[in-house]
Amino acid sequence: MSLRDTLSFKGSDATQLLRDQHTVTVEISEAFLANNIEINQILSHVDYTINVHFRLEDEILFPALSPYLQQYLEFLEPIRIITGEHISIRSLYTSLNRARSFEAEDPVATREERYAGAEKLARIMLQHIFKEENGIFPMADKYIPDMERKRIQSSMDEMLANFRARYESEHRDSKQP
Repeated sequence: MSLRDTLSFKGSDATQLLRDQHTVTVEISEAFLANNIEINQILSHVDYTINVHFRLEDEILFPALSPYLQQYLEFLEPIRIITGEHISIRSLYTSLNRARSFEAEDPVATREERYAGAEKLARIMLQHIFKEENGIFPMADKYIPDMERKRIQSSMDEMLANFRARYESEHRDSKQP
């Protein structure tokens, strides 16, 4: 059974945009693990996720959720756990790209190591989404008041366009000779 089949990906105004992105990440991660897509597709998607999706969470949702989480639960550990995973995913992704940029004596070993790293990354992404879908996002939907959720949605819509444009510009520039 697929993780996609076990989660509803339905939430409030504050989380729905992020949940919609989760469905894509789950599909891509599971497709890679089933050997249905190439390594460059999963790595490209993770790069986008780090530069766009994580930023929406780290810069908009989590700062908005923090005071409510602290008010109702009196601790911020769920946010710390998720942001810590963001850091770990960035680090693993960076190390995979660093390995690719150096010439190796044994290109087969490097290719196998890179694939194993990408496989690990795909599995971590699925676990991360499971935690967000079953933990932090339901908390946001429950504790953030309706008016604040609408403001978060508006901010995310605006920032998504900005983050996406910046991401596309940077990647377009990096592909040119």
